[in-house]
Amino acid sequence: MWMTLSVWLYLLSWCSQSLCGIVKHVNENRNYGSPLIMLSDTGDIVVQVQMLDGEEKAFTAHAALPLHTWIRLDIFFQVSEAKLTITKILPGEMTLETNHFFDFRQPVQFNDTSGYFVIGGCSYLQGFHGYIGPIRYYRLGSKNVTNPLSPIRMLKELDRLHRHCEEMRHVTEDYLQALRQNRDVSRDVCESYYGGLKRKFGHRECAQTWSWDQQRRFNLTLRLLEEHQELIKGLGHSRRHLVRLGRVIFQDAVKTISKAEESDGGLDLMSSVIEQLQVSSCWGHQHSSLLLATLLLAGLGVPVDLEQGHVYSLIGAVSDDRLALMHLGYKHMQGLDGFPKDQNTAYGYYANIGKQTSLDRDKVQDSWQTLTEHVHLNNDDELHTQTGELGDIVQYLKHQADRGDVESQKSLARMLLWGSNGVEKDIRAAVMWYARSALQMVDPSAMYDYAILLLKGTGVKKNRTLGLELLKKAADMGSVEALNGLGWYYSNIVKDGRKAFRYFELAAQNGSRDGLFNVGVYHLNGDNPDKPDSNETAAFHYFLDAAQLGHVDGAVQSALFLSTGSIKGVPRDPDKAVLLLKQVSEMNGHLGFMVKDALQTYQRGSWDEALVKYAMLAETGLGVAQHNAAHLCELLDHSSACQWRYHNYSTYNHIPQEAGLLRMGDYYSELADMVKAIDMYSTAAVHGSAEGLFNLVMLIEEGYEVPDIILDQMGLSDAHNVSRSAVVANLLSRCRAFEEGDVTPCSLVLWRMELLRAWRDFTHSSVQLTLACGIFATLTVFVFAVLLRTLLACYHAQYRSTSQSSERHNEPEPSGDEISDSPLETRTENQQQSYQPTAAHNHLSVQKTSDLIVTVTGVCACVIFLMFISHLL
Repeated sequence: MWMTLSVWLYLLSWCSQSLCGIVKHVNENRNYGSPLIMLSDTGDIVVQVQMLDGEEKAFTAHAALPLHTWIRLDIFFQVSEAKLTITKILPGEMTLETNHFFDFRQPVQFNDTSGYFVIGGCSYLQGFHGYIGPIRYYRLGSKNVTNPLSPIRMLKELDRLHRHCEEMRHVTEDYLQALRQNRDVSRDVCESYYGGLKRKFGHRECAQTWSWDQQRRFNLTLRLLEEHQELIKGLGHSRRHLVRLGRVIFQDAVKTISKAEESDGGLDLMSSVIEQLQVSSCWGHQHSSLLLATLLLAGLGVPVDLEQGHVYSLIGAVSDDRLALMHLGYKHMQGLDGFPKDQNTAYGYYANIGKQTSLDRDKVQDSWQTLTEHVHLNNDDELHTQTGELGDIVQYLKHQADRGDVESQKSLARMLLWGSNGVEKDIRAAVMWYARSALQMVDPSAMYDYAILLLKGTGVKKNRTLGLELLKKAADMGSVEALNGLGWYYSNIVKDGRKAFRYFELAAQNGSRDGLFNVGVYHLNGDNPDKPDSNETAAFHYFLDAAQLGHVDGAVQSALFLSTGSIKGVPRDPDKAVLLLKQVSEMNGHLGFMVKDALQTYQRGSWDEALVKYAMLAETGLGVAQHNAAHLCELLDHSSACQWRYHNYSTYNHIPQEAGLLRMGDYYSELADMVKAIDMYSTAAVHGSAEGLFNLVMLIEEGYEVPDIILDQMGLSDAHNVSRSAVVANLLSRCRAFEEGDVTPCSLVLWRMELLRAWRDFTHSSVQLTLACGIFATLTVFVFAVLLRTLLACYHAQYRSTSQSSERHNEPEPSGDEISDSPLETRTENQQQSYQPTAAHNHLSVQKTSDLIVTVTGVCACVIFLMFISHLL
């Protein structure tokens, strides 16, 4: 049987235990198969295999692998023989190769179709501190291995920085040692009589601590140590005070970066900041490493340098920094900034932060942890909830709590326990409010919360008697979590597994995420009293249900099974595993603390500084941080393209930011890339965005086609069988349901479409169209006839009036003496006057005609309108 494996290693230290995993093959029985390659605490390589008869054998290659060196291990198996070739890359591009041989004297069994391979550590065997480079596996064996170190420039730069940091730590330690000796002398520390004589009369030597080259290269390091002597005095643990000093440098650097954008010498200022952050990173402050990666990858104040950005990303993550792990997990999950898209690699980073999050949640008293609150800077309502102790909300809650309101007391207690809503943590005050709300014996959730604090002794002296009493009372009052609490009590304190499982099962059946997880643990360990055998499939489903409700440990366990595919009936799904872990990692308390710090910086009015902090958080994949970073970039009109960078990144999340989707849709529309624009708008629409639906409708009306897969996601799977207008109407109806208010864009467009549809139906109805045309023609004839008659009558009357007036003008005007007063003449004149039409008479005739026309027109219009309305309704 042939098999060849090649793997690159870079060790920062040897194994902290007796053995650490490098490459492991775990078979279907959860036992180690062939091969199992390990690193010892002396730097040796241990290779273990399984023989055909099931026996396990191993050999040790006494290599004492060097630190801070890229090393390639090539292991060749042929039947029973093994050959291990170790190649080291030395300074100056030199390589050193050594070979180790071993004969197991029996054929080695290889079955790589069984189980799965693990690179590095796992739940069975921890990994080593360092990096793993490219790996090449030859299933059928090969005498020649092709596995170059790649990407060579980046990995060599990583090696150079680690060597530089190691030398810097030595220089720093020498400086601190000298500082401690001077401090002892200055404090008049007692010394022996002979020691004093030697110091007084002995031969004195003045040894130079650092070479001139070191003083030149580490000038900034020595200057920072000198400037912060007061800070590091009196601290005995060198690593602790260096990290503390690194934190101070980091905070100063953030403030300096915020000023560089508006400074004339911005590039020089940023160059100085980069150097200081590099020193801080070497001293172990890994937030400085993440900030360096952020600046270099995003181009904030400095030119984009993906190679250097990758290096500092790795340096931060290798120290298990929570934010740096999230950063690299997110980059590999999405394949951003030159990182290869690899869900297996992303799982490794997210699994680490997931386990840390699980441990962190038990440290509620840690002042560096708070809840992760998703507050958008452009949302005034959300900002109003973060006003802290002096804000209206907290003041109102205190007022109501003092009056005995249980809900207000519980809300205050949670705020003080976790430091949410801008409130500072105060465990003692939180316990006081928990006690006041619980001891009223009216609210089961308050009683449960206080009971858990009493049983665990969190912020209060343990009192199991009162805790158990409150749990039982809360369970009797219907608290599901209290049922799970009783299960925890009987499992961990009373050690009654059967009774504990019964309570856990009751809690799980009623939707308790903790209950679901605990039932899963019982199934996994085979502790179910009714079914004592281990049932991993059942355990997985319980873990998955708990994870979907936000349970951290449930997500970690279910992701483990999904990443390996080692359970019967559960296919391997690394994508889903990574998504589960990303969701719970964003609940990490240390991440929440940084988010709160960025928000408070914004609230103080330091927007440039807040941008730096939000940008660093945005690089971890946190959606709200990406939204806020993009918002601040836009407000500050930042010179970099960070606005579009973070709007774009926010669209990759499992719950994408609506603002990011809409802005990127607008961006692609301006570039005439309508395929991507439709994708952005449709994704926003699927997540309930009214504006996304409206923009999608506008594009459809302009003639653009929406892919069927997008319509399927929106529940319009039969869209290809209906008209475009029907699809648009459906989308507008959904948009209207998401909008607030009576007169909205979607409602207006929907009303316009309904009018057009009604008009189209009306004009396509031959009967109603003929009737309407007949009514209109009749109305036209009637109006014309009436107007003609009225005009003729007016003309005739006017003609008669004119004729009579002219006759009177032609008659001679009698003199005063000729005037006759006879009755006959008087009667004749009266008759002539009665025949003359007056102006009032003509006006009355026109008015009557107008009224008649308006009335008939209104009746006809009403008839036509009613016919039109019949199509609209």
